[in-house]
Amino acid sequence: MKRKYLYLILSPLVIAAAFFAVSALPDKPKAKPIDDKSILAVEVEYAKPQTLQNNIEVTGKLKAKDRYEIYAEVEGRLLPSAKKFREGNYYKKGQVLLQIDKQERYMTLLADKSNFMTSLTAILPDLKEDFKESYLSWNQYLKDLDIKKSLKALPEPKTEKEKYFIAGKGIYSSYYSIKSAEEKLSKYTLYAPFSGSISKSNVEAGTAVRAGQELGEMVNLSSYELEVTAPLKDIEHFKIGNEVKLFSSELKGEWTGKVIRVGNTLDANSQSVKVYIQTSGKNLKEGMFLTAQVNSESYDEAIQIPRKLIFDNNQIYIIKDSKLALQSIEVMETFKSDAIVKGVPAKSAVLMTNIKNPYTGMKVQVLNAQ
Repeated sequence: MKRKYLYLILSPLVIAAAFFAVSALPDKPKAKPIDDKSILAVEVEYAKPQTLQNNIEVTGKLKAKDRYEIYAEVEGRLLPSAKKFREGNYYKKGQVLLQIDKQERYMTLLADKSNFMTSLTAILPDLKEDFKESYLSWNQYLKDLDIKKSLKALPEPKTEKEKYFIAGKGIYSSYYSIKSAEEKLSKYTLYAPFSGSISKSNVEAGTAVRAGQELGEMVNLSSYELEVTAPLKDIEHFKIGNEVKLFSSELKGEWTGKVIRVGNTLDANSQSVKVYIQTSGKNLKEGMFLTAQVNSESYDEAIQIPRKLIFDNNQIYIIKDSKLALQSIEVMETFKSDAIVKGVPAKSAVLMTNIKNPYTGMKVQVLNAQ
């Protein structure tokens, strides 16, 4: 019983002591109200208007400007030559490339010329009798005729009667048959049309070739042609005669080219036009890729900014007094992901952060303030 009364007396004392202990603790700080209108942090660039140019770059494959496909126009056995007709071998202009055996054709031609001489000899008496004014010309022609040389032009008849007489004796038909055979005989030897190298060889010495057979291919290594496709919006910078810079991603160095042709048709899918650039130089090889670089016109008092920051074709945002403000601009040229624009005052803080739903007067905090 005494213990029960003791609990009743101590309990209020414990509760009172706990109350005074809690009251003695420091006050808990009050939470600040949350501002749901937080200020957005952005980055800017301070405008420094200057003279700017756009470097337009297009890439294409290099080809030899002069390419000569070699075909046989006659048939026969291919003769061995001092220099083997192999890929990579170099020939000077006029040097013999290939020779086809022409001995049989040559002998036939000599026989035809001998018969022609006989025909001329047979008509001389009649010419002396009936066409005295032409006799000396024909007689001299016969004296000068050498069957091992190409036939010279026949003397001109002085009258219609003489012309019919010469034709009636078969002189004209024999003459033109021989000239045709001489022309065909010249095709048994093939000469280099320019100085260059063999890029393809399809034949071996000793093999028989037929008329129309492809024997190989020759290219001129002193001059190349670069075919590129230029966007339609940039085609005005690729005018015939304009010089362009050329460079390779694989080789060091730089070359100079000149625009020689511009295509007249537009690729509907890519909206581009073909441009042909002539060039030459050390280390250039057919088939390599080159990039052509040409400068656009110069723009004074201009800056370069990302295209994504331009809206309504002529508006950007700048920062004034920590707020967004509209700035009208003039877009001079666009390329890749950037644009060259004019109309931005010097030292203006141009917004560089892409903001969702921006508006004039929107408060922002500049991270990279001057």
